[in-house]
Amino acid sequence: MKQLYLHIKLAALSMLLFSACTQDEIMNQANVEKTVTDELLSIGSVNVNDFAENTESRVINDSKTVTFEAGTNINDANGDELGVLLIDESGKTYANVAFKYVNENGENKWLNKTNEYYSSKIKKAIAYFPYTEMTDLPSTIEELKEIFINKDAGFKEKDLLVSEATEFKKATMDINFTHAFSMIAFSAEATATTSNNTEVTYSLELSDVAFSIGDKLYTPELVNGRYVCIVDVPQLQKDDFRYFYTVDNQSYVKTISGSPIEIESNKSYTFKCPVNQTGTSGIAAGDFYCVSLSNDVLVLPGNAAGVPEGWTCKGIVFHIMDENDITGEWNTYVTNNELTDENFPGYNGKHGLVVSLINGKNYGTPTDNITSWSNCFTGYNDSGNTDLSNGYKMTKLLTDNATSNDITFIGLDLHKDEIIAGTTSWYIPSFNELKYLVRGENSGTPSGEGLEYVNGQLSKINGEELSGSIPSITFINNSGFCLMQSDGQENGWHGIPGTEKIRPIFAF
Repeated sequence: MKQLYLHIKLAALSMLLFSACTQDEIMNQANVEKTVTDELLSIGSVNVNDFAENTESRVINDSKTVTFEAGTNINDANGDELGVLLIDESGKTYANVAFKYVNENGENKWLNKTNEYYSSKIKKAIAYFPYTEMTDLPSTIEELKEIFINKDAGFKEKDLLVSEATEFKKATMDINFTHAFSMIAFSAEATATTSNNTEVTYSLELSDVAFSIGDKLYTPELVNGRYVCIVDVPQLQKDDFRYFYTVDNQSYVKTISGSPIEIESNKSYTFKCPVNQTGTSGIAAGDFYCVSLSNDVLVLPGNAAGVPEGWTCKGIVFHIMDENDITGEWNTYVTNNELTDENFPGYNGKHGLVVSLINGKNYGTPTDNITSWSNCFTGYNDSGNTDLSNGYKMTKLLTDNATSNDITFIGLDLHKDEIIAGTTSWYIPSFNELKYLVRGENSGTPSGEGLEYVNGQLSKINGEELSGSIPSITFINNSGFCLMQSDGQENGWHGIPGTEKIRPIFAF
């Protein structure tokens, strides 16, 4: 008897259906149950109905498109898994079948991990996501919900999707998932102005977000700029439901007014969190430097919970320079780097430095020949000055002179083709610029305060964390490049960095 495989393709909505083959029908007419067929059991489609009032879901990655994560093979630790509970005529669940989402030869498909055969023994099936190993198998959706609601897990693992079928007409299974629970969400909004004087609404970061229903306290989780929590309750009442949050050290307590709110599964209920502000004025370290397709610029305050739709964050602001102080830092920066001031309009009268969301590569080869690298900076007396913000000029010298000195320079390969209007190109920071990045605004005192804060901002938008020793472009003749450790101390060894990754920056 052939082993049956499960094949899943995204297709149209339909009911969950099974059928036996003609041979099964003959056996059943003779009152003889044929346990397994040799007909291939396949799944025609998997669809997810969003929460009725919004689209926060484990299987939605851009708030519009249903997307599961695929692994590379059936044993890959990555990739999503769904389960199918098979229930017999007595109402007992006899199998919890796991299906793995896998990309094979460029095609995404679901593979049967437990090699379960199709059987006329199946009288009902419950498909669910995400797959969970269970000792005592549930036979109803209510029993399954009880297992998930009591999980000690976050939003994604508790957001149970279910689909049930009791009719079997084909050897094909179409899954139409809905959310088994309800979702309660909280959000606060503020506005910021772009470089083209357009107002943009964004979600504010909240802290200490919680709510209570009766005596039970819930802690929401930040997902896509909102604080969300799975619940399984019948209603919310004014005297029974309260929610709490803090913004910029000011705490708030709110509740609902009027009639109770009836709570239904597969629906979301959003509660606004009003605050006594409209965001941070001006710009500061920790802000998000964002651009639109039309090259408009939005420097989003650091207390934003995420980036608004239609904008792309290019990096985190880590140092500010004021253009109005004509003898001050911006003027010095422009002079040191031989830049033309009028090509850099700044943002609301301010200029600054921005660090990339991702690492670059290492310096390149040869990594053991200090002389070859040193020749790139011949004639520039300030190449080893650790108190000068001259990374842009130093990077240009290295780029222009690498080939003639038989150097393969690859550090900026992940960034060099990107042009961001109104900014310098991406470059390697000087040691003085790393002082602001790693130490913070108190750059004269070695510490990791700046790096810790920037990493916190990077985590909000899934950026790559800064860690270890970070190479600068500052080059001490006959000694090598200066590196800064994550604690703000200079790495005493210079030489040519090997595995250490460059972290590009730009100025605006």
